[in-house]
Amino acid sequence: MSENAKLIKMNSRIIGTIFALTLLIPPNIGIDFFGISFEDIPLIFVFFYLLTKKIRKYEIKKFDRAYLFFIIFFVLYTSFLVDEVKIFNQTNLRFYFYFSLVYLCIDFLNKNNDKIIEFFEPISIVMIANFLLILFQIPLPGTIDGWISNNTVSMNIFASGRLGGIQGGGPNVIGIFCAIYSVICLFKILNDKDSKKYFIENKTNTFLLIISLINLLFTFSRGSFLALVVGMFSLLIFTEKYSRSFKYKIVIISTLFGVIAIYIFPSIFLKESNRSFLNSLGLQNAEIFIGVGGGNYIKSVYKDYLITLEDDVLIEQFNISYSERENVLESVNNEKSLPAPVEGYLKLKFDYQDNFLPRSTISFHYSDDGVSWKQLGSNHTNGVIIDLIENDSYFEVGGWGDGQSPGGQYLSGFLNKVIIQTDEYNREFTFSKGNRDEDYYLLTPEFRNEYENNVEFKNNSIRLDRPRDYWVALPNEVNLSGKDFEILIDLNLDSIPKGHETLFSQSSILRLNEEFNDQSWKWSIIDGRMYFFWIEEVISGYSNFVGGQSLRSGKLISNNGKFDSIISNFSLSQYDEITTSHNGFLTMAVEYGSFLILLILIFVVFLIMRNFNKSNKLEISLILMFLVQNTTNDLVYAPDVAIYFWIVPFYFLSSVFKD
Repeated sequence: MSENAKLIKMNSRIIGTIFALTLLIPPNIGIDFFGISFEDIPLIFVFFYLLTKKIRKYEIKKFDRAYLFFIIFFVLYTSFLVDEVKIFNQTNLRFYFYFSLVYLCIDFLNKNNDKIIEFFEPISIVMIANFLLILFQIPLPGTIDGWISNNTVSMNIFASGRLGGIQGGGPNVIGIFCAIYSVICLFKILNDKDSKKYFIENKTNTFLLIISLINLLFTFSRGSFLALVVGMFSLLIFTEKYSRSFKYKIVIISTLFGVIAIYIFPSIFLKESNRSFLNSLGLQNAEIFIGVGGGNYIKSVYKDYLITLEDDVLIEQFNISYSERENVLESVNNEKSLPAPVEGYLKLKFDYQDNFLPRSTISFHYSDDGVSWKQLGSNHTNGVIIDLIENDSYFEVGGWGDGQSPGGQYLSGFLNKVIIQTDEYNREFTFSKGNRDEDYYLLTPEFRNEYENNVEFKNNSIRLDRPRDYWVALPNEVNLSGKDFEILIDLNLDSIPKGHETLFSQSSILRLNEEFNDQSWKWSIIDGRMYFFWIEEVISGYSNFVGGQSLRSGKLISNNGKFDSIISNFSLSQYDEITTSHNGFLTMAVEYGSFLILLILIFVVFLIMRNFNKSNKLEISLILMFLVQNTTNDLVYAPDVAIYFWIVPFYFLSSVFKD
């Protein structure tokens, strides 16, 4: 092996090239031996090459002793201070391997007087390869690999899809590599005596910078965007080329540009995210000293969701199984989901603008008394302002389309009260027999006139039993377009409706004014899950909606005759939702205990402070970028990112413990 090394003159750049080449190997192909796949082979080769060199010229220095202390402590802690003691835990072994590989790389770098940037520069080939994916929109096997098409016929390339990368891990993983390499290109420009001349004459660096930024844009990874901003500002702080006043101007201009970008592209930056909700679930499962064990984050945190799947699906998709005792909760939830009478209040809350943010938010609530409310799931938004189409026809309770769900299900029960409320308008509708045709109307969808057959009334309530025959129409006295509003409904139902039923809508089929469209929006319930549909173009119909199947959306049930909610059943379509968008440090805290992760973070911050100087400006920028994005994505668990993630901390560690 040493003879081959002499022939190819192994150095840090070649090692970095091997690392970069692994990013061009699609994941989970080839061998599958104890979790090892084809993309791991180059890393294993580098590991044994460096280990052989280390053994042949073995001498214990301060850096070696510091690493040995760290790895022994980490191995013992992660192996035994966990709920599930398992010596050959694959997740643990990967951490040990990456730590050891990075340690050997930094030891090799120091002995050869190489520069740490040489590990990162070969990422240029990854940028070129992924740029080709965008140009030719090449998909790869897997749901988040290659070019991820939106399956639209739009001519707008920004709406056609996003970049997931070749390496696996999806847009957030390739996103951090794009951000990292962009900062490296900027570092070279700023580090030159004449930055403007370097930018113009070094066409290779300029070209790579441009395609890296294009790649980053098409990942639509907000965490990677933030990492790029952190890296750029870090370089700006350290550079001596510009005066302090100029740096202030850059900061102000960049901030204004960021605000403008948010307002121009709100759907990218302000669309709803599950991160806060998923992180809250993680925090509930994090203990101080004891973890659930490496690789058990999903099994522990999402147990209440995953137990809704069949056992064979759990094994096949997640390699997870639960005991009979753990499955008791699912049986209880199934009992609660059975059809049963229920009464109470439901509320739709529409916020036209989310404080100063250019987006609308919709939320759903339930109550026993109409005073104390509980929210069903979380707020929903598509990231933009929703301008509802104005419609001056009737508001509808129920809807003429109801009653068409499978199994003969429909909105069945009594309607007690409806309240429509804005800042300027508040109207309460009750449904006694006496105020029919004054406060409300009963209309038929078939003949589009008043319903003349008998209708059942009880205690100022009206029966909603056959909405295919009639529906309740309320006079439209207020324009809700461009306003905050709430719709409150007091119901006494035979059961939570199955199928797709309309609760309330502003989409009457009776057009009163030919100048207005006869459709606008509707509030629906589908198998206990709330949705808000609206129309932007009549020709597209109700193609826009929020709510529904996300883990953030609760399921409405009947519990002892009152409205309640449970965790909705898990669907395999939500696989990506629970395997991405995690806080990496929180994931480690759940698996290994908060105390260990806090120690690691404190030590990393200590290393940054000890090496916080202008000679390390690139290294500081890189580690800050990794740390920032790891709070939105679990980069420390991504096989392709983990090596790069730990290179700078170990480099700083070697600087602190130099002999």
